[in-house]
Amino acid sequence: MTTNAPRGITRRGLIAGGLGIAATGLLAGCDTVTRSTDVKAINRAVTLPDYVPWAGGPDPVLPKTSALMPSAFRRIPSELVPTDRVPGDGSTLHGSVPTNSPVPPSKGSNPYWQGLDERMGVDLDLTITPNADWGNKFATQVAGDTLGDVFTVFGTFSYLPQFLEAKAANLTEILSGSGVRDYPYLANLPTASWRGTVFSGGIYGVPVPRGPLTTGVLHRRQDLFEQLGVDPSFRDLDEFEALCREVSDPQRNRWALGSVPTNILASMFGVPNQWDEQGGRLTHMYEVDAYQDMLEASRKLLADGLVHPDSVTAYNGKVWFVQGSALMLQDSYSAIPGLLQQAEPGSGFRMTMAPFVGPGGAKPKPWLGDPNNAITALAAGPEERIRMLLGVLNWCASPFGTEAWMYRKFGIEGRDFDFRDGAPVLTKTGNSETALGEFPLQYFTECPLPLFYSGAPEMTDVVYESLSSWLDDGITNPTYGLYSPTNSTKGPAIGTYATSAINDVLLGRAPVSGWKAVVRDWRRRGGDAMRREFEQALEARAGA
Repeated sequence: MTTNAPRGITRRGLIAGGLGIAATGLLAGCDTVTRSTDVKAINRAVTLPDYVPWAGGPDPVLPKTSALMPSAFRRIPSELVPTDRVPGDGSTLHGSVPTNSPVPPSKGSNPYWQGLDERMGVDLDLTITPNADWGNKFATQVAGDTLGDVFTVFGTFSYLPQFLEAKAANLTEILSGSGVRDYPYLANLPTASWRGTVFSGGIYGVPVPRGPLTTGVLHRRQDLFEQLGVDPSFRDLDEFEALCREVSDPQRNRWALGSVPTNILASMFGVPNQWDEQGGRLTHMYEVDAYQDMLEASRKLLADGLVHPDSVTAYNGKVWFVQGSALMLQDSYSAIPGLLQQAEPGSGFRMTMAPFVGPGGAKPKPWLGDPNNAITALAAGPEERIRMLLGVLNWCASPFGTEAWMYRKFGIEGRDFDFRDGAPVLTKTGNSETALGEFPLQYFTECPLPLFYSGAPEMTDVVYESLSSWLDDGITNPTYGLYSPTNSTKGPAIGTYATSAINDVLLGRAPVSGWKAVVRDWRRRGGDAMRREFEQALEARAGA
């Protein structure tokens, strides 16, 4: 029920819609399609890779107060851990990846990309597609069987397990249990991330992990609050609304919020993270009374002019936040580096995170973000080549403190970055060649994201303090890593229906009192079927 949710649903809906057509044709002759409704078979468990935290780098500067806490660093270590070996065999590696950053220059005019080839030992041939076009491009590649050796796969599209069984390498024999120890940086990926790679009793991918930094939090322009002389703290919904009224001034092009802060409100009202699981039985967040209460609070924020007026129909929250049109912005922790990079140097830009608040003074239980951004699949092939490709992915997962991590993020010193006050800062050339430090190789796989903000070491402490206040109390989506055929084939359409109904309420076109009728229709359209299938999936995993 957020302006963030419809954007995610739309993106995945495009993927699901495009791939649904392509996958149906591609897999028509495969036996796996006949099992598309065998929920227990599709969700059969497997022995996951061992988790072996990497201990070869610098010690974090702050203690790990939770098993989920990312390692925290304020500066690049003076001595980097060298890469053990070049993993590739000199062959061409064709890959398909999305990007949220500008597409970097092609290899022929990009020395940074050429340096990746040297370090990985492959001729890296990437098809890079902007995220907005990824769904259609992926569907076209599936239909034409041109995805390549390594390709990013998002989790919600039609016939995902059948597609992976037909086209991707089953990595179970190589990575399950202690097998992953042959790839120490992949063994450093958390167990929760590996759960998102399992389908039909096999490991069919490598995680693209993000960990708790995918969690949505309310970012604050601390510098602007101080200029206004306003304390941005609040203890309940009434104080939050009062704060928003105090700082909103549409005549000065200033609103409290860039969008309805669903994660903050969900914690206030005790709304479950998508589904609530009790004894193997599931209740969707739409079905609890607290969701309707949250919907009313959201409607009121918009009606009172406390949210940017374009937030539902033409969202551009990051720009509004950086420009100061929105003093608070719900986005993930992982958005922080990009926000810092967009800020004008010398502008005094400073951000903090609002604490989560629980219902009626109770301890807050925020929605914990999903462990992965996506997964990466390898095209089926000879075991020798699969092992070589996994070696390349192992290099891609090299952690903070290694030479490989430093090169991936910053490139060539003196060309792509310079050291300023001991911190690497990308040059104009580096921003272009490395895609703003987010070269889409990160969608092959990545190390667990550290708390490190180049040139802004104080942010490490700010984010650490925010995470420490709630991390062990965060609630997960109990259906993460499970597959529902109905969710796969009908989920995007059902999601669009619910999103449209939510937006009608938010924009005053429908009363909140009509929400229960919407939920009944949502259940009829597929919500109940998804519930049954996810419950069967839970049973299959629990019985393994």
